[in-house]
Amino acid sequence: MTITLFELGGLDDFRYCPFCWRTLMAIKHKRMEPFERIPVYYRDRSPIGFTEQRKVPVLVDGDRWINDSWNIACYLEDNYADRPALFGSEMGRSGALFISAWVQQLRRPGLTEIVLWDAFEHLDPADRDWWREDREKLFGRLEDYKDGSEAKADAWRQRLEPLRVTLAEQPFLGGESPGYVDYIVFGEFQWARCISQVELIKVDDPIYGWRERVLDLFDGFARAAPAASA
Repeated sequence: MTITLFELGGLDDFRYCPFCWRTLMAIKHKRMEPFERIPVYYRDRSPIGFTEQRKVPVLVDGDRWINDSWNIACYLEDNYADRPALFGSEMGRSGALFISAWVQQLRRPGLTEIVLWDAFEHLDPADRDWWREDREKLFGRLEDYKDGSEAKADAWRQRLEPLRVTLAEQPFLGGESPGYVDYIVFGEFQWARCISQVELIKVDDPIYGWRERVLDLFDGFARAAPAASA
């Protein structure tokens, strides 16, 4: 049975939500193919109206639906145990939950402020007025984020040292092969890659090589996504 993923849509079919990318990579990892992808927009949540909630991603598997990227990963792991493991063990699941919390700290304050203007520019036009009003309550005037992203990225890179140290010793956060812990972190980099030309990672950084390896997974699935930077 084909599963369906409802994910955030943007301008010209850009799909850049970091949480949706976590789920997309998890689906590919679990070999849940073929699967259908349906965009959902900020101002039009009607495609997921059947869930009576507004958050994406939403995974539909037969007569069941699951929302929230973490819940989806756990659902796939628990219900398709015969397919490649996302966590590997309960200890691995707990470690991934810790990394998810750490990444949340990197996003805000941090990466969000670096790509905020880029995110606005990649919205579907129908979403922009609402998004501006909503985000300016949190961040102030959006135009204040048009410049200075490179300097912010320099400071943000310093916060990635635990990631850098780990990836200097092994090819993936999951060890010799990737796991959901990699997809949690990768979602952030893919978010930025899809909408921003800011150089988040230097070529000589171990994180850069890791990101390249994840981009190449599943026949270059993530690399083939519409993106603002290489």
